[in-house]
Parts: sequence; structure tokens; C-alpha cells
Amino acid sequence: MITSRVVPARNGWGWITHGFAIFRSAAPLWIAVVFLYWLLVALVNQLQAVGMVLATVSLPAFSVSFMVICSELERGGRVRPSLLFAGFRRALPAMIMLGGLYLISTLIILGISSFADDGALMKWVLSGKPPGNEQLRDGSITRAMLLAGAVGTPVLAAFWFAPVLVSWDGLPPGKALFFSFFATLRNWRAFTLYGAMLGLFAVLLTVLLAVFAVISGGNIEAVRLAGLLLTVLGMPTLFASFYVCYRDIFPVTPAREPDGEAQAAG
Repeated sequence: MITSRVVPARNGWGWITHGFAIFRSAAPLWIAVVFLYWLLVALVNQLQAVGMVLATVSLPAFSVSFMVICSELERGGRVRPSLLFAGFRRALPAMIMLGGLYLISTLIILGISSFADDGALMKWVLSGKPPGNEQLRDGSITRAMLLAGAVGTPVLAAFWFAPVLVSWDGLPPGKALFFSFFATLRNWRAFTLYGAMLGLFAVLLTVLLAVFAVISGGNIEAVRLAGLLLTVLGMPTLFASFYVCYRDIFPVTPAREPDGEAQAAG
């Protein structure tokens, strides 16, 4: 039973530092894989609404792929960019179901946020149309974001571990969502610190970009390129921290080693 192995997490800061160590162990590979993932998402998003649906539905499978990469690196295995698709090789119907539920949940959250800004945030997310000056001035977008964050937090908790619990532990989607939610709730202090540290890093990145904008004389393209580079360097650590978080809360046992996942990917 999974319940007997859910243990209190050590700390949220350790997830980030260990995640960075996993990234540093194979930085060129990580950068290549993340860039390939972004390229695929960008290409799929060219399909307008269909692209957004496909990108969202495939998110659980891709998240497992990044977990597989972390597992292989931690065990000293041979890692190739093809492992980006390892998450599609096991329990794919369940992964698609999770992706569909995530898409529906996101739409519901955006719908609830519309009560605060008459749908401006929803249009921004779904169509890329930025809010008007009026919504920015009156604070309605901010209220909508806060409302979406409040409603979306328990949803995020339910989906946090669900893909890997389905793929590596063989749980059905409903049970995986259940265990993920309560494992996150039980470790709310560690997740609070984890979220605070990620927020601090986001602020630091914003400050760095602002400084670079001043240095570059307001060159928008240069600022965008700098933002892309910083994100490409930061995302692998974030992905790896998800893996460390999972291993911390769901300790490894022989029955739960993802050997078959890596072999299937090879």
C-alpha cells in the first residue's frame, strides 16, 4: 500500500538544492532536452486551440519523462534526449485521462476567475490576448489571478504526484489524485517553503532582467533572449526538484524502482 510509505518531507529547500545537483551532473543534456520540449510545445501551439489542448493533455506524460531522466542520472545510467518521450511508454490511456482532467480543471479555474475580471484572464491564457489598460488599472486582473491561485492550489496538489504515481506505482488516475493531494497536504510546511523559495528565485530573475534591460538600452529582443536563457537554465532545476520531492515523500522500495521505465525507453 502506498499509504504506508508516505512520509513527512525533510524540507522544501533541500528539494531545490538536490534538484540543482541533478541538473549540474548533466547540464548540456538537460538544456538540450528542455529546449527540445519547448520547441515541440511551440510547434503544437501553432495549431491554435487544438494545439493548446494537445499540449495540456500530454503534460502528465512529459512530466513522467523528466522524472525518468532524473532517475537515470541519479543511478548513473546512460541518458539520451529520446528519454523525453519515456513517459508515453507506460499507462498512456491513464496519462491521457489525467491530462484531460487537468485541462477541464484549468478551464473551470479560469471560469471561476472570470467573476473577478469579466473573463480577461481567461482570454489572456486561452487566446494570448493581453488584458486592456482598464483591467490593469482597476486591479481586476490581479484579483482574478489571486482567485485563480486560491482555487487552483488544491487542484495543483492533486495533480502534483499523480502522473508518476500512475506510471511508477500503477495506481488508477482517481486514486493517484487522492494520494497526491493528501501527501501534499500532509507536507504543507515543506511545500510552503518550497513555493516561497521558487517565488524568491522568480523575483530575482525579474530583477536581473530589469537590470539587463537598462544595460541593453531597452532592447526588447535582447531582453527576451536573456529571459529565454535564464529560463532554460532554471527549468531543469525545477523539473529535477519535482523528482527529489517525490523521492522524499514516497521513499524508494524494490517494488517501486522504475527499471522497467528506463529499459522501455532504451
